[in-house]
Parts: sequence; structure tokens; C-alpha cells
Amino acid sequence: MGIVGAGPRGIVALERLCVNAPLLAPGVPVEVHLVDPYPAGAGRVWQRDQNRLLLMNTVASDVTVYTDKTVPCEGPIVPGPTQYQWARKVNEGSVTAVSEEDAEEASRMKPWSYGSRAFQGAYLSWALDEVIRTAPKEISVTVHRDRAIGLSDIEGGRQELRLEHLDAPLTCDAVILAQGHFDVAPTGAQQRLAAFAADRGLVYVPPSSPVEADLSVIRPGQAVALRGLGLNFFDYVTLLTQGRGGTFLRDGDGRLRYRPSGREPVLYAGSGRGVPYTARAEVELEIVPRYQPRFLTAEVIAELRRDAGRGATDFMRHLWPYVAKEVGYVYYGSLLREGDPAVREEFLDRYCRLEWDSEPMRELLCTRFPDPSLHWDWQKVDRPAADRQFADRAEFQRWIGERLRWDLEQSAAGPAASAFKATAAIMRDLRDEIRQVISHQGIRGLSYRDHVDRWFSGLNNYIASGPPVTRIEEMEALVAADVVRMVGPRTTVTADEEDGRFLVSSPGVAEEPVPVTALVEAHLPLTDIRRTTDPLLRRLLDAGACRPHVIPETGGPGYETGGLDVTEGSFRLLDSSGTAHRGRFSYGPPVESVQWVTAIGARPHVGSRTLLQGDAIARACLKTGVENRQQPDLAVA
Repeated sequence: MGIVGAGPRGIVALERLCVNAPLLAPGVPVEVHLVDPYPAGAGRVWQRDQNRLLLMNTVASDVTVYTDKTVPCEGPIVPGPTQYQWARKVNEGSVTAVSEEDAEEASRMKPWSYGSRAFQGAYLSWALDEVIRTAPKEISVTVHRDRAIGLSDIEGGRQELRLEHLDAPLTCDAVILAQGHFDVAPTGAQQRLAAFAADRGLVYVPPSSPVEADLSVIRPGQAVALRGLGLNFFDYVTLLTQGRGGTFLRDGDGRLRYRPSGREPVLYAGSGRGVPYTARAEVELEIVPRYQPRFLTAEVIAELRRDAGRGATDFMRHLWPYVAKEVGYVYYGSLLREGDPAVREEFLDRYCRLEWDSEPMRELLCTRFPDPSLHWDWQKVDRPAADRQFADRAEFQRWIGERLRWDLEQSAAGPAASAFKATAAIMRDLRDEIRQVISHQGIRGLSYRDHVDRWFSGLNNYIASGPPVTRIEEMEALVAADVVRMVGPRTTVTADEEDGRFLVSSPGVAEEPVPVTALVEAHLPLTDIRRTTDPLLRRLLDAGACRPHVIPETGGPGYETGGLDVTEGSFRLLDSSGTAHRGRFSYGPPVESVQWVTAIGARPHVGSRTLLQGDAIARACLKTGVENRQQPDLAVA
């Protein structure tokens, strides 16, 4: 067996191979080759030597690579520690092979702590070592610190996996592509900006992981534009402020203040929305109960999936009313939580019986909540500054400061007292039901493009997948210190050929554009198999051995996405003719758009799709290997 990618999904795949092998290939030797140019376990994203200022945006008790009883997989359930439980093992001394930094971080970790990315790398490395140590006698694992560059079929239903620095190819019955985010070629617009920067002696940092970006070229005091206000933005800000010696202190009033080191650049930050992601909903529990939908039920999902693959189901017309009604139920129920319980129950009972956005529903909301500002308005939630015009950047800066303070107050109240944070929390859980409906051609192509890719995915991330609340508090201090200067909604960046600098502006702020000499694309590149520069994926695509996913559209050609096309259920690669390869599989970020929001890591206690898919793929690999073996004493590879 070959597993390309030794990060979280590679570990899951290996663990599932180990627990399923004694059942599906009893007594048959299974050779597993784990391939990654980065350190196995931590992989590329979670490298253990990265700056510990960089944090995860998932709490320690919500991170795992192990199955539990909520995962509806065919293979055995073999529980293991979450990141938090592993930290407890470190504290108790049952895990000793850790660095001083890891031990120190573990000593102060709570279930709701946000671990550093380096700490996650330590947890993943331990998990991989533990999977290998406890593997059944049938399984042998070889780790190759190398890059996979080619894959081709040979006789007997087997394949040759070629590595960059290994003379002889590896022979495999099945190969799992678990690379995670892969490199892509820059877009035409990015190429033009890079060429302009090179020609004029400016700095241009293309979309990438912040930890891999060369920020040493950015000088103290230099005017820098950060385009993007999501998770990458917070990482860049951290590296360019605290990472350069700046510190945060608390004043007597308890507010955080920033003390510059003098080595920071001046950061002009903006995006289409113009507002940073909101803080994650904070819940101080080790196991947070998952929201159980009342309207988007299994029966409704099955009905919505009935026309999957036909290009007929529309996100806004058919699915959105259920999503919006779920959100409204939680939001309005939260607003009434402190009042008369009988009034609340009567309202919710009537709410449940009414069709979303019907005239009776609108009348109910207006009667119970006559103040329009209390109504959940999706447009205002998504674009809070869209209907405002600011006289200058100073006014917008003040408004942003107030917005950040509001977010902090909501976070301090938490989902138990804040209707907004309660709603944000359940939007994260609802992703699984939405995923079940829209993945694998569940809705029509143009609806996926316009309603999911261009709108809802970003909105959901903005509300439900933001940074730890500490980052919002730090951002408030940085804005107050004028180290971070917010540009405004619908931020634009242009190359000024005459002046030789980048110009940053917002149509919502009535002030001249800001000239800057550095532009940082503070977002990850979009996963797109059509633009991949990964040598293995590139060769497969060029040879017609894989293809981009297409979502059908009634009466039209459909929507070709950048996702790597795979089958539903077993996640087998589809070639250019639509034929599934019996021994090639992929899951995770490469198959985004085939499986919506698939980059999310495995979570415990919620029936994680990552764990379910890893099990299905591992079992299919083992069955393929057994079928290939004509003699029972031959190894499965």
C-alpha cells in the first residue's frame, strides 16, 4: 500500500489499515509505504519547529485522529486520545518523548485551549509513532522522507509509485493520495502583480501558508497591504508584530494594549467584506454537545439528494430555507432565553410550524421582535459595513474598533448568553448536514458556483471558523495603536504604473488610495487540480489518469471545479473518461467541491466524515490488495 502524505489524513488512513487488516486480510503480510517530503506525522502544515505564536483555530479537546462510537464506519472502533487528552498524558508522565516547549505548553492546556501548531505537530508525530508501534504483526510500515513524482499501472492490477530520490519505484496494490493542500501555479492576475513588483523593486508575497512566506524582505516602518481578513491574515499580523518583538500589556482598566518594538511595518488590511473574521464561539467544556437539527433532518436530506447528479436541485430554493430556519430557531430562541419560559415555548412552537420566510413567519417575528435591529439579517451579518459610507479611514478605523469590542463582548458572554455566538456555534455543526446535501453533485452546477463557492462558504467561515478570541483582543489593541490600519469594505489593490507603487483603496471610504511598497496576499491559494504544480498530480492529470470534478447543470455544460474527481463512498480516482481506478484513492483538500468543506480535520464525538472516509478507503485498499494476490502467502503492498 502507498500513502502519499503523512499528515493527519495519512495517519488516519494508516491507522484504519492497521485495524482492518486482521479482518480483511487475515494472516496476509501488508507492506505500507508512507511518503512525504516533510517530517512524517506533522507533515507540511504542522511542522514542529515553526513559531509557537501561531495557533490552531480548533480547541484541544476537538482535535483527534482516532475513531469513537459516533463514527458510523464498518471497521473496528479503536479510540485514542484527543490532543487535550494527549497533553494530560504528557503532564502525567506517561508520554515522555516531548520537547521542553511541548511539555510547558501541555502543562497549561485546558480542554478549550488553542494549541500552537507546533504542539499539534508533536501530537500528530506521537500518534503516527503509536500507530506504527501497535500495528498488527501482518503490517510493516516504511516511511520515505521523499516526494512522490509518478504513478503508473503495471501487470497484475498493481501500480508503480515513483519517488524523487529513490532509484527503484515502489510496487503497490493501492495508493491513497492524502497530500492535503497542494501547490498551484499563480493566476494571471497574481503573475502580473509579481512582475510589477519585481520590475519596480517592490515586495509581493503570493498566496501561501504564512509560515512558509519570506517576511524578512519587509522592512520596519514599510507600508504593507494585507489582502484578506481570514485566518491567514491573523497569522501574518502575529508574525509581523509579536514575531518582531512587540508585546501586549494590560492597562489598569483591563484592556489589552500593544507596545511596539519599532521593527513592525505599517499594515493596511482589507478584503471584500472589510471586516476580520469573528472570534470562535468559546465554550468551556471538554465535550460540547453537537447541535441536532430540527428541520434539516435525515429524511429531508434524503429527499434533497433524490435528484443528485441531475443538475436540478438549487441551493437557495431547495436547501437554504432549511438552513435559515435552523439558524432562526437558535437565534430567536436565544433572544428569548432570559424571559418568560412560556412565552419562549409558545413562540418556538409557532415558529416550527411555519414555512421559512412566509408571510405568517414574518408577522410572527415582527410581532415578537418589533425592533428591526433585533432581526437576524443575513445581508448585514455577511457585510456589516456594506450600507455605510465613511468620511475617511479614521472614521472607519473607529468603527472597526467598536466592531471588535462588540465581538469581544459577545465572546465573553458565550453561546449561553449571546444569541450571535449561539448561532455561530450551530452554523459550524450544520456544515455536516449541508455537506451531505450538496457534495457529490447534490445541487446544480451554477448554484454551487454562485451560491456556495462565491457566497455561503465564505460567510460560513467568517461566522463559524474564526480565530481564537485572543486574536480579536490583540487586533483591537493593534488597531488602537495604529499598527494595523483597516482599509474598508470592497478593498481594491491596483498597480500604479506611473507612481511605481501599489495603491490600496475602498469605495466605502471617501479618501485617496494609500500607496504601499509591499503587498501580501493574506489568504491560501485556491485548491485547483487544473493549476497544480505537484509533480504527481500534474503527471496524472496530463496523462488523463485523473480529472477535475464537474457538477451538472440542467440545460447547460455544468460547472467545472478545481476539485480532484472521485467516486462517492470509496473515493476512488476517476480518469478523464469517468472510469474509476480500483486502486487509487484521495480524500481531504484535493477533493474540495466533490466533498464540501473537506479540509476540516477530524473531530471527536461528532461522527467525523474524515474518519468515516479514511475507514472506507482503507477497507477498499485492503480488498483490492487481497484480490490482486493469487497466492495467500504473498504480501499486499
